[in-house]
Amino acid sequence: MKKVQLFLLLLTIAALSSCRNTIDFQGSNIELGFSQDTLYLDTVFTGLGSSTRILKVYNTSAENMTVDRIRLARGEGSYYRMNVDGLSGKSLENLEILAGDSAYVFIEISPDAQGATEMIYTDSIWFENGAIKQHVNLITAVWDAYYHFPDRVLTIAQPEPYPDIKIPYTILPCNAVWNNDKPHVIYGYAVVDSACLLTINEGTQIHIHKGGGLWAYRDSRLVVNGGGIDANHMNQPVVFQGDRLEPGYEWVPGQWGGVLGGLFLMRSNQNHEIKNTIIKNATTGIRLDSAATLNAEQLIITHSSRVNLYGGFGDATLTNFISGPAGVYGLYGLGGNYEARNSTFLNTWSYSSRGGTAVGLSNFFEDGSGTRYTRPISASFYECIVDGSLDNEVSLAIDNGEDFDVTFEKSALTIDPNPEGGHYALTDVDMFVGSDLFYNQNWGYEPGPLLPNSGFSYLPDSVNALINAVLRDPAGPQYDIHGTFRNNYITLGATEPL
Repeated sequence: MKKVQLFLLLLTIAALSSCRNTIDFQGSNIELGFSQDTLYLDTVFTGLGSSTRILKVYNTSAENMTVDRIRLARGEGSYYRMNVDGLSGKSLENLEILAGDSAYVFIEISPDAQGATEMIYTDSIWFENGAIKQHVNLITAVWDAYYHFPDRVLTIAQPEPYPDIKIPYTILPCNAVWNNDKPHVIYGYAVVDSACLLTINEGTQIHIHKGGGLWAYRDSRLVVNGGGIDANHMNQPVVFQGDRLEPGYEWVPGQWGGVLGGLFLMRSNQNHEIKNTIIKNATTGIRLDSAATLNAEQLIITHSSRVNLYGGFGDATLTNFISGPAGVYGLYGLGGNYEARNSTFLNTWSYSSRGGTAVGLSNFFEDGSGTRYTRPISASFYECIVDGSLDNEVSLAIDNGEDFDVTFEKSALTIDPNPEGGHYALTDVDMFVGSDLFYNQNWGYEPGPLLPNSGFSYLPDSVNALINAVLRDPAGPQYDIHGTFRNNYITLGATEPL
């Protein structure tokens, strides 16, 4: 009798089971949604040794789906550890997600990452679903440094069909001081808030991730002094650079700087000051906003993918300044006021074709509809070199209905003597002042100690005709960018022979 009862019970269970609906997980080629596109995990060098973050994965479609594979890009060698809905591993398969439902991915980093050679340890989680492949970035600080991660986003609306511009940023503490005890690493933009001051002292190394930069907001002030209070040369320069530390990236242009440029300086009631500093490998090294004023001494900007120093109706005083290779312009002034003394503008860009010049100055621009707007410009170049790999390295765009007060005096220029349209003439004594002007000679250069292994020679070589070329102006700087004393007869540009 008991056997009969057991048989009937099993038969009933089987019948009930056969009446259930089967859940179908055949959906494929479905795009997933994610709670974040990048996960920032705490540093494991100075922190507790590990941190955990949660990534939520959404199936927003109307189909049940199976994610074929979830994997860490670095594979079994990754310092990250992953848990997906209770299953751990570097690679997992066949994650089922119901239509409109979600799954959780837990990520942590092993304390072993303290032995990583990267300052920033990165990986990514890849989600493969049929032909669809998506990923989420993982970023962890594993060196002992000061990290500035974005905690807010500025959205700039754009007309259709263009996507809105999003600028991630964080606001720095007011009146902060950065010293050289540890490097500073910036993701997104680090913002000096209105009425605040950021001081960066000698020897400080600043590493900026792709798309990021330093933003001195309206009525704030930036003071950078890489040589100390009394230094007249770069004995301990401040260096702004990318965060890729592999040797092959040391001089790769365009590694950092977002839509605002690398260092974006807005107007202030006091001058921004940058001294004894090297800025390299940005998109645009420094961008001056309208009415922003910069006082720069012993400053090198080089290997920018677009412009080393862009003046958008700004003011800049440049002394012992070197502008190196740039993908478009070395210095570009669109209106504003510029004074360069004992400075070298040497654009030997070789990474691609180049449409701009070592120096470009304009007092007008046109919008997309062809409407012209003018801006007065004033610029003077004194005891300078403007040279490069093109036949013409001076671009002057002039609207005769607006002020264009530009002068070159006691300087060496690679310049077109017969410009198209006759915008200027080398016989114009108001623009090309005095007899100590040198035109279109084959001046030679050699590597200097401030940019080792850069592929950029900026120091006049021993047979350069610009050595001891002019009588020094007593009001000019007594020392060159290396700290060499200038005698009565000086070499043009920022450097004397070593």
